[in-house]
Amino acid sequence: MRTLLHDIAQEEIPESEDLLSQEALETYLDALGDPPLTLIAVGDIMLGGRASKAIARYGDDYPFQAVLPLLRRANVVLGNLEGPFAHKAGRESRHYAYAVNPKLASSLARAGISVVTLANNHLLDCGRGGVVETLDALARAGVAPLGAAANESAAHAPVIRQVGQIRIGLLGYYWNRRCAATAHLPGCAVDSPEALKNDILHLRPQVDRVVVTFHWGVPYERQPVSGDRAKAQYAIDCGADAVIGHHPHILQPIEIYAQRPILYSIGNFTFGSGNSRGEGMVAGFRFEEEQILLMLYPLYVKNRDPRVNYQPKILKGNGAERIVSHLRAMSELSGSCGYTLSREQARAVLRLPCPGTAHKKRGT
Repeated sequence: MRTLLHDIAQEEIPESEDLLSQEALETYLDALGDPPLTLIAVGDIMLGGRASKAIARYGDDYPFQAVLPLLRRANVVLGNLEGPFAHKAGRESRHYAYAVNPKLASSLARAGISVVTLANNHLLDCGRGGVVETLDALARAGVAPLGAAANESAAHAPVIRQVGQIRIGLLGYYWNRRCAATAHLPGCAVDSPEALKNDILHLRPQVDRVVVTFHWGVPYERQPVSGDRAKAQYAIDCGADAVIGHHPHILQPIEIYAQRPILYSIGNFTFGSGNSRGEGMVAGFRFEEEQILLMLYPLYVKNRDPRVNYQPKILKGNGAERIVSHLRAMSELSGSCGYTLSREQARAVLRLPCPGTAHKKRGT
């Protein structure tokens, strides 16, 4: 097997005992006894490509089964959907263009994934017609699209969800104007400074917490580019409480800015490629009145490993420790900055004070 996985470092290949099955994950979570999370964010999802054979053999729900107990611990689960659900629209003739069977949209809902951002570089893999088909498939499945819609105004509209006493608002963006929605064409929301400011300021009075997602960065580059750092910080200056990034396919640092977390990249989730790296994470948020609690669950996503085979696994033990230590080091969250990313059981935990004066709360 290690010969098969020659393209990743040996230390990235966990022992089998560190991979949690669905049953083992359920037992682990029950033992923790944590209250439900407000929001879970997972990384890149693409249910076509090389994953098609495994899905055809094991069933539509196969990619999510091992992580299902965790996904069901949150009221809202957000993913980054790459690859249109399209049957009628033809796939573009370019590298890394995908078309996914529309029936698989319902597998997202069954896994508890309730919101997907479409604002990414695969939105137009099947042209503008593919966007319409994707929106239709998600509507039938009961999954809310974020960051893309039938026109520009709708693409910039937030997804708002009530979770207990907390109302959260989500916004999604992609920088590339080639994919932009217009007054009459489907597409994505583009993250111009003017749009960010207007969208966040409009959303802020309606909700208690604002979460912004961006599709940005360079694939397989460990550090975010300076422009993305500035963009994330600007979103928080405008009123965002958390920023989540996608696209690099690997983990990137976590930054704390104005007591708000920025997750520059949470890596792949279930992505139908060979995956050049094996690391990922599931990010859980619990928004409380006095703090933001961030829980990070290390994930093994190396599809060429037969123990994964397009079904990601939560890690424990040394496998989890390696990812947490690496994330802590590259994020400089060792305590010297005032915040500590600590390992608790098989997860990393970050507690951020959330003073009420930082952002004006709804109705005050």
